[in-house]
Amino acid sequence: MLTRTLVLLLLCALPALAQEPKLLDPNKVPREGQDPKVFVPQGWRIEDIYKGDLNKDDSLDVVIQLVEDGPETDAEGVVQTHSRALVVLLEQGGKLHRVGVSNRVLYCTTCGGALSAPGPGQVKIEKGIILVDQLRGAREIVHTILRFRYEPQDKRVLLIGQDDIQTDRNSGESKSVSINRLTGKRITEKLQYDAKKDKDVVLSSKQDKVTVKKQYLEDVVPPEE
Repeated sequence: MLTRTLVLLLLCALPALAQEPKLLDPNKVPREGQDPKVFVPQGWRIEDIYKGDLNKDDSLDVVIQLVEDGPETDAEGVVQTHSRALVVLLEQGGKLHRVGVSNRVLYCTTCGGALSAPGPGQVKIEKGIILVDQLRGAREIVHTILRFRYEPQDKRVLLIGQDDIQTDRNSGESKSVSINRLTGKRITEKLQYDAKKDKDVVLSSKQDKVTVKKQYLEDVVPPEE
């Protein structure tokens, strides 16, 4: 039978487990405020800020990318995992009003695998649409683009489109699935990278329909595989 001392020595010899990232509590994000900093709960910090007109009122609305605060590595140099979150704010009457919060739509700081990015630049605002553009994987990668639009009737941020591209970087083979979340139209393509043309060539393409169901920012989780 192992002695208590030997058991303790064996436990100490095991590699330290990375601390589980803590998800943002949406209830701790204020409903309104004068400055983006007001919407940053304790234990979090702003990683990036994006501005654009989301509701066509000619004023600049704000999307904040948050990251869980804390050191990048522990005392032994082990990389620490931190959650990310997205907060969408409309500018109205001189104040910023919260219309969407997600603690899952953005990958955590190490969830992209070998392709984990520093953080900023994953989000864009183009013609009133919020684009969340992310990569994950190593040899086999998944490139996901999510498109969101503010819905005045619902006063929420709605998912309107999604592109998922799975690529084997060794063979150059890809599968692209693009879904219009408003009409249900789905386009599935198989592609092959052509070195001479330096681009992907479509090998096959088909269209069909999927069931349309409203998904808001808070409900969306990007694919893990």
